[in-house]
Amino acid sequence: MNNHYIPQFLLKHFCENGTIQYCDIENRKVEARNTRSVFSEKGYYPDELEHDLCNKIESQFSKLLNDKLAISRYKVTINSEEMFILKKYMIITALRYNSRELEDDPIISKMPSAEKTKLIGDFYSRINEVLNCKNHNEMLQLIDIEKMNNIGLFAYVKNIMHSYTIIVKTNNCKQDFLITDRGCTRYSGPLSVKKAFMLLDVAKETNDPFLWQLASMVTIHDYSVFPITRNMAIINMSVFFKLFTKASPYRAMLSNLSATINSVLGFGDSSIIEDPKVKALITGGKEYTMEIKQLSSTDVFFLNSLLFSLCNKNFAFANKSRIEQSLKYIQKEKSIDLSFLVDNDSNNN
Repeated sequence: MNNHYIPQFLLKHFCENGTIQYCDIENRKVEARNTRSVFSEKGYYPDELEHDLCNKIESQFSKLLNDKLAISRYKVTINSEEMFILKKYMIITALRYNSRELEDDPIISKMPSAEKTKLIGDFYSRINEVLNCKNHNEMLQLIDIEKMNNIGLFAYVKNIMHSYTIIVKTNNCKQDFLITDRGCTRYSGPLSVKKAFMLLDVAKETNDPFLWQLASMVTIHDYSVFPITRNMAIINMSVFFKLFTKASPYRAMLSNLSATINSVLGFGDSSIIEDPKVKALITGGKEYTMEIKQLSSTDVFFLNSLLFSLCNKNFAFANKSRIEQSLKYIQKEKSIDLSFLVDNDSNNN
């Protein structure tokens, strides 16, 4: 079976005129392809896992993407079940590419197999554990210290389940997102370690139960980016940044933070990081309303460079004219030769 590590239903949202522009970095070539032949490999997953990916997350997220997310312009409202589907999809996306970067690490590669399994786990087992979770509470069991199977899975699940969700689009700036073989990227910036201590300091000063709860959720993770269409992405943001939203009563307590949100996150401003408005439903559960935030061109260049930094072999896009400035930014910032894709004579434009 030809297995896609980036699902076809998602790739169709990065197409133009029925094709996607598929770039092979190593061989320095780009060509128009159909979605059946990109980001895939025969025998990448066992057949049973391929079917489970479809039945236990892809069909549900595809419906959410097509019926609500992709067609929304200014805001999106989803219920608790749909929020769980969204977070489950993000966890699976972060896990489903079989990266061997950890296995090849000079320290990890020398570990006894039992210790290595405890640290990073088995690739297929990690995916299956997430796929088999049917609701929010079952997913939280994966980050129960007493039941933890491996640290790698614990970290991925905690980063996403204990984050809040924002949605961004690029319509106004007329730029597109790349889609890479990893399907997402992550960022830990200048406050990645400091923010836990900062939050603890404020919690101790105020003895606020809410801040103590946030402190238990914070990791070195700042945010992760998941492009879901050529001009829309989901960003799961560390709960720490709830303290800096416009409505936060805690902003003044952290006024000694000299860095701006842009310099801390690399993009955006305080308006970008607003958390969803949450409404409790009489029937049970919750309703989440997320405003869709428009990015500037420089925001997109930065986020595309993050996506590229985690890319292994291949990336794709819909239209070269809407990603070329991002590629020039990547080429300049990361000293990577992308001359087969960009006009070097105009790199500074």
